[in-house]
Amino acid sequence: AALQVFIEQAAKELDIKPVNAILGAENGTVVVKEAEKPGFRVEKDQTLTALGTALLTADNAAFTIDIPGSIITPDIKSSDIERLGITELIAEGTTNFAGSPKNRIFNINRALEQFQGILIAPNEEFSFVKNLGEVDGEHGYLPELVIKNNRTEPEFGGGICQVSSTVFRTAIYAGLKITDRRNHAYPVKYYRPYGMDATIYIPHPDLKFINNTPGSIFLQPFVSGTQLTFQMYGTNDGRQVEI
Repeated sequence: AALQVFIEQAAKELDIKPVNAILGAENGTVVVKEAEKPGFRVEKDQTLTALGTALLTADNAAFTIDIPGSIITPDIKSSDIERLGITELIAEGTTNFAGSPKNRIFNINRALEQFQGILIAPNEEFSFVKNLGEVDGEHGYLPELVIKNNRTEPEFGGGICQVSSTVFRTAIYAGLKITDRRNHAYPVKYYRPYGMDATIYIPHPDLKFINNTPGSIFLQPFVSGTQLTFQMYGTNDGRQVEI
């Protein structure tokens, strides 16, 4: 029993979590930014047996044993771009936040940190709110104007809807199945042309859509000046989209 407790503690220090390959977009293609790193998991029962045997035969001398374990393969590997079907640009959506106050711009960039290199599996439902996470001062957001209860008032995270509206446009242009989306209570100049926006608030309303393409989708944002763009890479199945 004492050995089991010791091995449990040792495993916490020796176990290594696998690290997925980090993908990115360059010149219209998906590339590997950082290679994956395999993980390691201590086989506790085998370690208990090996340690117990070593203790019985150690004759009070110092000894070492190799820790039995198994290699854990990361979910996303450098070689997976072809396998996942993220081989070409299938859609691109843009919005412009020109004229935004500094807190709004700050919140847009903070929210974009949550949407770097997201992979959406075939038939998976994407949730903007789920990927966004908590929105408050503790998570790095600043107060800025939001539309709430048909009124404009300051609140942490004002400006995040610039991001959700851009993702919405990208999903529309990709011809994906939109399952949850609400427009703002009244027109906002940052979301021209009007009608192509998506308001979000924790926990609802949310922006959700289903990846109904044959392959995975790689979602990647970038900012150029005051223009925010999201790109979707995946498998082109020949669908035609008309707005």
